[in-house]
Amino acid sequence: MSEYKNIYNTDYYQNHRNNTISFLFNEQNKKSSETLELNAEFTLKSTEYTSSDLKTAYLQELISPDGTVFFSWHLLDNHDFTDFTQIFTHSDKKLYLIYKEDLYGYSVLRISDRKSLHYIPQGTICNANFIGESFIMTDFHYCAENNYAAAGGCYWAYPYDVALLDFTDPLNAPKKIPVLHNIIDPANENDALDDIDFVKWENSCLIAEADSIKEYFRFTPENLRLFLK
Repeated sequence: MSEYKNIYNTDYYQNHRNNTISFLFNEQNKKSSETLELNAEFTLKSTEYTSSDLKTAYLQELISPDGTVFFSWHLLDNHDFTDFTQIFTHSDKKLYLIYKEDLYGYSVLRISDRKSLHYIPQGTICNANFIGESFIMTDFHYCAENNYAAAGGCYWAYPYDVALLDFTDPLNAPKKIPVLHNIIDPANENDALDDIDFVKWENSCLIAEADSIKEYFRFTPENLRLFLK
C-alpha cells in the first residue's frame, strides 16, 4: 500500500468526519471568530468550536466582497491553519484556494467552477488503525514559473522540514511527497540538518535553509522534477 494513497473518500475517513462534525458543530460549542484577508476579493472567516471535553475544530468560510459565504468547510483539528490557507494564481491563469480539512493532507478549490480536490494520505490511517506518520503541512509556497510547490511543516513531534509537491494540475492528488531532509541527508547522519525552512523561490529555483547552521541550499526545476519522479 502506498503511504500517499488518498483515503479522503473511504468509508472509514468519511465516518470519522461525519461523526466529528455532528458532535462538535453546534451553537453550544461555538466560540470566537477571526477574519483574515486572503486577497483583494476574498476574506477568510474562521470560527472555533470547542466541546466540554475540550475537543476543538473550526468552521471556515470564504467570504465574498458583498459579505456572502462563497464556500465553507469544516477543519477537524485544534489548529486553525490560517497561515496555510491562501488564494494563489496558477500558471493556467485561474485562482485556486488551498486549505486544510484535517491535520494531515490538504484541499484545493478552483474558484471559477468550485471543483475541488480533497487529499488525506494513507500514511495516517488504514482500516481504523494508526499505521504511520505523514507530513503535516503548515505553510504553502507555489511557483507559477515551474508549477512546483513547497510546503513547510513537520512530522509529529519532529523538527521542521520542507515537502515538495507537483502542482501542474492542483486538482490531482500527489503521487509522492518527498521532503528535503531525506534528499540532503539521506543517511540521517547530520543533526544540524534537522530543521530545514523554506526561504523563497528565485528564478524558478527553490531556496531552503538549514536553520541551526544558516546553510542555504538551492534546487533547480530539474532537481525538483527528479525528486518528484
